[in-house]
Amino acid sequence: MALITAGAAACGDDEPSTPQGKVSNAFTHLGDQKSVTVGLSFDGSAQQIYAAMKDQDDFDQSDAKMLAGLRISAALSSPKPFAQLKQGDEGGSVGFTVASGASDGKDGTTLVGLRSVDKKVYLKVDLKAIAGLDPSDKDLQELGSAADSADQMPSSFASVKTLVKGGWVSLDPKSFTDFFKSLGSQGDDASGDSDSSGDDPLAGLGLPTGLPTGLPTDLANKSLTQLITPLRESLTRDAKLTDLGTKDGADHIQASIPARALAKDLQSGLGSLSKSLPGDVTKGLNDVPDKTVKLDLAIKDGKFTHITVDLAQFDDTIHGTLPLDVSIDDEAAPVSAPSGAQQLNPQDLMGLVMSQLGGSDDGSGDSSASDTSDTEDLSGALDDLDFDASDY
Repeated sequence: MALITAGAAACGDDEPSTPQGKVSNAFTHLGDQKSVTVGLSFDGSAQQIYAAMKDQDDFDQSDAKMLAGLRISAALSSPKPFAQLKQGDEGGSVGFTVASGASDGKDGTTLVGLRSVDKKVYLKVDLKAIAGLDPSDKDLQELGSAADSADQMPSSFASVKTLVKGGWVSLDPKSFTDFFKSLGSQGDDASGDSDSSGDDPLAGLGLPTGLPTGLPTDLANKSLTQLITPLRESLTRDAKLTDLGTKDGADHIQASIPARALAKDLQSGLGSLSKSLPGDVTKGLNDVPDKTVKLDLAIKDGKFTHITVDLAQFDDTIHGTLPLDVSIDDEAAPVSAPSGAQQLNPQDLMGLVMSQLGGSDDGSGDSSASDTSDTEDLSGALDDLDFDASDY
């Protein structure tokens, strides 16, 4: 998180009233903060999004409505200003949220929530809300069925039931890592094969590929450096900055940047983090056009509030404009642990799997219709979560 200090140094002693000075001061201001929330969403109505993307394969009005209300946010907080942090400092917290129905400043309904506080991870997945994204999608409806089937689980699986029904659960990353590594080592002893997934503590569950299953035990120290430093370098080294004047109380600065230089910086900064993101992020960055793209930087009271980029600059099949907005809020509350979270142990998940496997066959070839249905619902839900970000 020493990126802020480095950011100010990279910008030099620019005159505060110039575009370069305003950008430099905004990075310095960010370094003085102890918490920040960064949001990602489309800046447009469902109709505007549909008009821009109507020629995309299998894209319809329901997809546009879903995208219009979709918001992804990441929050970081620290016990001391970001600029004073060093690699390895502890005490930082991080939160990640995917929400639907967000608009006009409203947060919407949380689909997926993830927080890392005091070396403990908190997770929330609202299957019924995800199913509600598109009532006509049969696969999504299976997610709702999986949530309904949770009521049939034994009381001993209370923490798993809480997770499936959209409540918060807490888990200890180290216990999951140790547990599934022990399972992997047992498999190695039996088969003689080496475990190629030791870096993923949830690999032993057999979850679908493409899920961000790595637990973010070090995100509070790494993600801000990995994600923002490349942008800072591009803005201060590669970009041509132009003052566009004032709008709604904010200074707007246009940054013109060679797209491939920006992509290279982002790829370098993401590093191994790209492996935790759904979709082929690396391929997407490699495929950017060889052209100059423009970003709109909004700076109010000396701090970044929004960064907007028109995605039509990257895709000739988009009609008109398709603005993607990155909001920056350094007045948000620090990341905290959710109240009432139930402890989820790796043995709870394995116990559920084993009970379902044991209940599906009594040795005579017959199986319980109820148990089979519940197992299929849960299995189908996991399959449906194997998504590709490029589909959206």
